[in-house]
Amino acid sequence: MEQVSDKKQNDIWNKFLKYLKNNFSKKNNLWRLFGFAIALVVVLVPSLTCNLMIRNGDWQWPHNIAYNDGIAFSALVGKTALIYFLQAFICFIVLLATLFTDKWYHSLLLSLALVGGLFNLIDRATQPSPHLNTVIDYLPTGNTTSNFPDVFILTGVIGFSVLYVIITIYGLTKRKNKQDKNDKNKS
Repeated sequence: MEQVSDKKQNDIWNKFLKYLKNNFSKKNNLWRLFGFAIALVVVLVPSLTCNLMIRNGDWQWPHNIAYNDGIAFSALVGKTALIYFLQAFICFIVLLATLFTDKWYHSLLLSLALVGGLFNLIDRATQPSPHLNTVIDYLPTGNTTSNFPDVFILTGVIGFSVLYVIITIYGLTKRKNKQDKNDKNKS
């Protein structure tokens, strides 16, 4: 009984090591780096531009600027330590997800969400007085305001989720069709 259990544990460990070797191949790491580089440019250029224009007083849009001390649609307003913890924790989870995906399009979408989250975290931490621990919101979104990093966070998370579901359904359908075909050939 012990030998079977040890063999099964070795099998699981070997499969995990094989997964790590395949997942962290040079090709996958290059795709991750490429996705992260694209995300840096796409998120940081408009975000930094808008933030610097607002801080310098050069903002020309007719929309009001809001300093948001909450998180995700102004939730947890005033709970600064909890907000920092949650933002950092979520960024860490998205980073892990980005590292363990093996599809380039998943890496790109998750990188958009990661860079957007990190920018919001850094923006909150570097906001000068009198707006300490806030994020600048400047894009009109219905009855509220938002910012470019928020847009990229939502784009990345929703895009990843939709693609993941579609690809999973497609893979299951393909697998079932192949199994049905094999069953017909056997009979």
